[in-house]
Amino acid sequence: MNRTLLNHFMGGIFWLTVLFLIGNILIQPLYLWIRSVNSEPVGNMTFISGSMLNETLPFQLAASMIYVVLMVMFLFSYKHKEASLDFMHSMPVKRRKLLSHALIAGVINIIIPLVITAVILFFERYFLIFDITIMEIVEWFFYTLFVLLVVFAISVFVGFLVNSMFVHMQLVVIVFFLPVVFWGLTVSVADLLYDGIAPTPSTGGDGLMGVVVNNTFPIFAIQQIIDGFTLWKMIIWIGIAVVLIILSYLYYNRSRSENVHQTFNNGWIRDILVAFITISGMLLVGLVISFALPNLTVVYVFAFVIGAIFSYITQEMFFQGTAKINFRWRSILISAISVVVFWIVFIIGWQQYTSYVPDQSSVESVSINGNWSSNNWMSNQGESIMTEDYLFIEDKNVISEGVALHQEAITNEGMPESGVPESFEIIYKMQDGSYVNRSYDNISMENEKYQSMMETLNSGEYSKVYDVVYNIEDSSEINNLELYGIEGYINLESSVEIAEFTDAYQKAAHQVDTEMPMLTNNSNASAASASLSTDGNYYNGNVSIYNPALINKVTEDQNLAEFLGIGSSQNMHTVSLSDDAKESFFRDYETMSFDELSEKYDVESLDDREDVINSINNGGLDASGDKVLLYSPEYMGMEMDVEEVESLADAFIMLGIE
Repeated sequence: MNRTLLNHFMGGIFWLTVLFLIGNILIQPLYLWIRSVNSEPVGNMTFISGSMLNETLPFQLAASMIYVVLMVMFLFSYKHKEASLDFMHSMPVKRRKLLSHALIAGVINIIIPLVITAVILFFERYFLIFDITIMEIVEWFFYTLFVLLVVFAISVFVGFLVNSMFVHMQLVVIVFFLPVVFWGLTVSVADLLYDGIAPTPSTGGDGLMGVVVNNTFPIFAIQQIIDGFTLWKMIIWIGIAVVLIILSYLYYNRSRSENVHQTFNNGWIRDILVAFITISGMLLVGLVISFALPNLTVVYVFAFVIGAIFSYITQEMFFQGTAKINFRWRSILISAISVVVFWIVFIIGWQQYTSYVPDQSSVESVSINGNWSSNNWMSNQGESIMTEDYLFIEDKNVISEGVALHQEAITNEGMPESGVPESFEIIYKMQDGSYVNRSYDNISMENEKYQSMMETLNSGEYSKVYDVVYNIEDSSEINNLELYGIEGYINLESSVEIAEFTDAYQKAAHQVDTEMPMLTNNSNASAASASLSTDGNYYNGNVSIYNPALINKVTEDQNLAEFLGIGSSQNMHTVSLSDDAKESFFRDYETMSFDELSEKYDVESLDDREDVINSINNGGLDASGDKVLLYSPEYMGMEMDVEEVESLADAFIMLGIE
């Protein structure tokens, strides 16, 4: 070990490391102290992944990764100056040893600030009102060290590909984020040009973007704080870091004549990067121009050509470090060929993707969602607490109708010629465990297959599939559960209260055999809904107002009629239905005007509301739908005048009553 050489490298980044240490202390120990002083003791206070240290860890990691990149740039800054490079290589030290000392200096300057911060946290924890264990500090230390060492290895290797600090910084950003930007723009353009693209599924999950986003290291490093550690992925990243360090040794040892006047040491790497950045810029600029101009093929071609030229010139300026750029025919030719190849692969690939309809026999279940089911959505960033059947229907007839509607959407190009366009998403769960996800907005509401599917789904038979509380599998993970009526709200925060309500609701659900439609009007309003959150997950969906457990929970806090917005209604009507008339009434309710519906089914205006309101407050709801109450809450009256309300059947909420 050459102490003089080590001190040389250490001295070059000393003050940068001091700033890193100060930043760590501000983000972790100081923040925790401020949080402790300004908080009331509430037992074991925790944040994501069960540790208060994780509350600011995403910000700390982001800042620390920037520090590591800057540190590597300054460590190897001698490579970019001819005089400095000649001096370093004239010393009686082999290149392998020179690189080893630089790497050791870098690792030391990563570890020492983390150790100091960990020591401060160790003593500080005794003075905080919340608990921080030794194991949490150890876990924080080693995970932060893992992230920074991987970034360090990548930054070191990338630095040997270029001969400019500015381009070194650009290239690190490109290596980390160009794949996710490139793929994101590709999916966005495909969504613009083709029907059926669903970048983000409404049922949660990663979708088309997940594979790239989840494996972009800075994003992966921060996601793990929320989702929990994935050991095998961490091992892979450690392996990649080791390989890159080995390649750095090989590259540096064999490169005998660095040309510091060239931005890149290898022309082919430069040409590949130029091609990828040109395509990415082409897609970005093309998207922006396309949004502002008419949807015509000639407009798209013009937009993407302008985008390619603009992005090529811009990135050449950055790579060459001057506005007076020198064009290289080889680079122009490679970029032009890459653009042509990209569009050939793009068109063929996405046409095959959007035209694919799975064979019905290979589908295990299907989930169909749209504007009519807008209450049902979720955000999954951790382990799901819902059953696998949530939002998915295994009935073969529903699968068959879904496949038929999917095929109909594929054959419809562009917006429907007549009728209001309706968007819907269809997700197949295949028998091999994979998913096929498509989204369309080119089907008219008057389409026969679409109406048939909506009638099938908007029925009591499948209400449990879309019931968010009924499908909870592990209520112990829920931090908060909120119940919403038309005008009411109940918040359940206690874990005991949430568990008791969930258990009672699920047991009672088996006794509720509702014949009422799941949605109570065509404006996608459900009489009741719920939202619940866990560490990293959020779910929102419909619940059954006919469930005795829900009725009991509401009446503990308020009148059921107020919760449902009945008390404020200006228009109330009732209709009695025989078993034979129910199905046709529910179907006509979605398509007829109120006058037509009233004439066909003898809908009666309700003048004496007190008896009905008292009955409802006493739990007088009937899931069988023999007698139906139609009412328009106050918020509907605020959006339209009385005449409009009276003329539209779908302006009323529909409830089965005793």
